[in-house]
Amino acid sequence: MPKWQWVQLGLGLTIPILLIEHALSTGGGILRVRLVPNYEYILAVFWHFVPIQGWLQVVLLVVTWTHSVFGIHNWLKVKPWYPSWQPHLYGLALLIPTMAIMGYASGGFEVLEKLKNPLWLIQMLKDIHYPGPEFDQQTKQLRDYWIIGYTLLIAAVFAARRVRLYFSARSEGIRVTYPSGRRILIPNGASLLETSRAGGIPHASVCGGRGRCSTCRVLIIKSDDGCLMPPNDVEKKVLEKLKLPPNVRLACQVKPTGNVTCEPLLPPDVTAKEALSPGKYMHGQEITITVMFADLRGFTKLSESKLPFDVVFMLYQYFQSMGSAIEGAGGRIDKFIGDGIMALFGTEGGAENNAQQALTAAREMSLRLELINERLKNDLNEPLHLGIGIHRGSAIVGTMGHGAATQITAIGDTVNTAARLVSITKDFGIQLLVSAAVEAEATADLSGFE
Repeated sequence: MPKWQWVQLGLGLTIPILLIEHALSTGGGILRVRLVPNYEYILAVFWHFVPIQGWLQVVLLVVTWTHSVFGIHNWLKVKPWYPSWQPHLYGLALLIPTMAIMGYASGGFEVLEKLKNPLWLIQMLKDIHYPGPEFDQQTKQLRDYWIIGYTLLIAAVFAARRVRLYFSARSEGIRVTYPSGRRILIPNGASLLETSRAGGIPHASVCGGRGRCSTCRVLIIKSDDGCLMPPNDVEKKVLEKLKLPPNVRLACQVKPTGNVTCEPLLPPDVTAKEALSPGKYMHGQEITITVMFADLRGFTKLSESKLPFDVVFMLYQYFQSMGSAIEGAGGRIDKFIGDGIMALFGTEGGAENNAQQALTAAREMSLRLELINERLKNDLNEPLHLGIGIHRGSAIVGTMGHGAATQITAIGDTVNTAARLVSITKDFGIQLLVSAAVEAEATADLSGFE
């Protein structure tokens, strides 16, 4: 499990230990000796007779509130409006327990003032039907029994779960296989997310496996007939919202009854915002896009005569200018290759004018290169030259790569053609070469150009 979930679980399991003596003294006192506790009696115990219990109540409040805030945060963080409201809610999360402790302290000081009058204490103990010191001694003994029993119960649950996993996996023999070839045995009833966690396989799960964030989604590569139940209402809602294909499921909701081969689709450190962003993590699909390749001419030769710092500085200026031109026109930087650039237009879908976007980006890149040459004229023996190739067509687009290098990219003949076009610009000694498909789609009149 992620660290935050371990912390939340640990805080939750601590609450009964901190609460038990207070519960036995109040609710337990009502049942056992017909005690009639009131706030003055409780505050007198916490602030005068047993101060350590008073401090434990503050710890209990902080632990319980923190446990709750973890849950609220991980419930809300998949909501689109939450990032803008988070600073305000964070302030509220600090303010509420602070005000509660201030009220607790105020009441405590009032009771301490009243305790200066012995008659008040005698009357208060009479009003609540206080049975005497033996009641407190019995309460402490019961507290020790409860804490020991509770601790043993929790330990037994964890131990029983390990035993069940051990025997069930071997008797029922359900196997989950991952692309790396790793196979994990699981018992009937375990989810795919629990399987990854049990096997130590990094698996994203922003919401903690509650079917809210979709970050745990997996591609079902192969499965035994009938071993996967149809999506439940929670899973179906998320799948339909993101328009995911039938072979993509939420690992936290899928509990296979037979052998399954699957692959986690998102990086383990993905955020909910990234996962829920349209097009952020695309699954392989064939769409029509416009591909641009740009290459800086003569820079390799130029870099041989420059200090490393100067080379990095010039490339930084170049990439920043070209990248902002591409993104400003609606494109996506696919990758930087040495001093070259690959950019995609139309990967987000619905961009019918992606060919026009690519031409707009090419024009802006040309203008910005002139500015770079002017800015670096004292450092350059001759101006920098740019070659750009643009082609439009069908390509396979999806999230590919490994680990931190995972990104949306495109493969196919359209990409290869665009790469070929940029190499031909050098043969012709020109800056821009586009295919007929780009010209037709952009409805651009290029008759005035060679």
